[in-house]
Amino acid sequence: MTTDKKKPNLKFYLAHPFETRQKTRVWEEKVERKYGIELVNPFYDLDREDINAIDSGCKEKYAMTDVEKAILVRRDLEEIRKADGVVAVIDGSVSYGTIMEIVYGGIVFGKPVFIICTNGHSQHPWLQVHGTKVFASFKEFERALKEFKRVGLAK
Repeated sequence: MTTDKKKPNLKFYLAHPFETRQKTRVWEEKVERKYGIELVNPFYDLDREDINAIDSGCKEKYAMTDVEKAILVRRDLEEIRKADGVVAVIDGSVSYGTIMEIVYGGIVFGKPVFIICTNGHSQHPWLQVHGTKVFASFKEFERALKEFKRVGLAK
């Protein structure tokens, strides 16, 4: 989350693969500082006490009770509902959650969904139809953020 004292202009839910979460976290924190937005990272910004146990090898990735799974999904959906939109990273890692978050954000909640697709498939019809805008790189998305601020799309 942003470290600035002032409230961020935009708040996006950051959907991304579990396998590349550390790399995405580094990018997220840089972008929050640089552009004054908040990216809600479901692995680090929401109550995910299991992440450290998974990273240390003490727990398997999906080792949750049915109740814990339901709580996790409900919590993530609530964060999508509260956000201004979704920023989704598609990088080639399998991520069923990211795909579901794109659909819920755009179709169910009617939020703008910005997809950063770095695996060479940014023209895929399903991404093009379900994304408000699909970017082929993180840099391309960042250029759009500058433009959003310039033309007053930020709240």
